Amino acid sequence: MAFDYAALRTNVVEPLIDEYGDGGYFLLPGEPAGEAYESQLDNDSECPLKCVQTQFTKAENNGTLVEQNDVLFLVSTEGIYFDPELVNRIVIDCVEYQIVRIDPLKPGPVVMLWKVHARK
Repeated sequence: MAFDYAALRTNVVEPLIDEYGDGGYFLLPGEPAGEAYESQLDNDSECPLKCVQTQFTKAENNGTLVEQNDVLFLVSTEGIYFDPELVNRIVIDCVEYQIVRIDPLKPGPVVMLWKVHARK
């Protein structure tokens, strides 16, 4: 008998993040502007998300990429139509963060959530 990871994500993970989390959005790099010298920053598109901000453990802080003021977000997969990448940015409460690392929580064939290490 196989475990139903999709039901666990739908019935437990997503409702908890929705209840205790904050809204925000991913910034996705857009298509290049018409001319090579034009700014491409205005071509970003947004994808809404729900996440919970949490803290790094002492083990994660010791001798790793974690710097002071870095944040860790637990991001719901609900409504996200792509796998987040380092090229994306995340905006929460009008603060834009650069993504440093993305770790999917995937105990089986289904991604439950993404752990996003971010930096201002």
